[in-house]
Amino acid sequence: MTSDARVKPILRWAGSKRQILPKLTSLTPHIGGRYIEPFCGSACLFLSLNPARALLGDVNPHLVSAYRALQVGPEAVASILTGWDVDKETYLQLRALPTGADATFDAAKFLYLNRYCFNGVYRENRQGQFNVPFGGYRTGPLPSIEELRQFSARLQNAELYCGDFAHAVQGANANDFIYLDPPYYYGSVRNRGEYGWNAFSDTDVERLIEEVRSAHERGVRILISYNQAHTLRTALPGWRLTYAPVRRSVAGFSKGRKSVREYQLRNYE
Repeated sequence: MTSDARVKPILRWAGSKRQILPKLTSLTPHIGGRYIEPFCGSACLFLSLNPARALLGDVNPHLVSAYRALQVGPEAVASILTGWDVDKETYLQLRALPTGADATFDAAKFLYLNRYCFNGVYRENRQGQFNVPFGGYRTGPLPSIEELRQFSARLQNAELYCGDFAHAVQGANANDFIYLDPPYYYGSVRNRGEYGWNAFSDTDVERLIEEVRSAHERGVRILISYNQAHTLRTALPGWRLTYAPVRRSVAGFSKGRKSVREYQLRNYE
């Protein structure tokens, strides 16, 4: 494993850990087996660590499909992406198109909508349809072909899957390292369609804790990012707790962008 933060995420994603990467990398142990991240999102820690072997998962099928297309053909994705104008009309036309006919086209569309949607919020309605309005032009250019190639090169060492986090946690052994960054709990405003409709619920937190306990008993080293320190410390006594302040920059409205504490809990020195 070599740490190298020069390969940047290609997505704007709620809950990204780019601001606290130095903290997370300092907490990461030597990885003799696989790096496992079941809530991979923009995958910024994976990109920074550059592990020799990795398992990256997410329940969002559009995200995983885009990563798979980039894994095998970044140039093909880039050739489509660079052919689109950046304006509201193009954005709305692409947003209205169904997915599933062509993985390369869908990956390019996913990147385009992610870059130019309102305030970088990925949100789906109950029908699983991306429904965020056009956000304007202040989000910077789309990823360049070289950035897509670099991202693709990182993915060559990764197995990708779309599905529940338990799949990855249950398959981990004592040589592996798991990084868990589940959607955070915000009381009554939890899960408004970010990450994919109904991607994580209160009952999933309970399942996560049970899977983590089981993996811990198998000797798997685990690092968890979460915003409810009391919940974690009560459920996982004896684990080491640290925190880092982070300012939320991806949110639906400016009042949602505030400095908060993000907690890290780990079961190793």
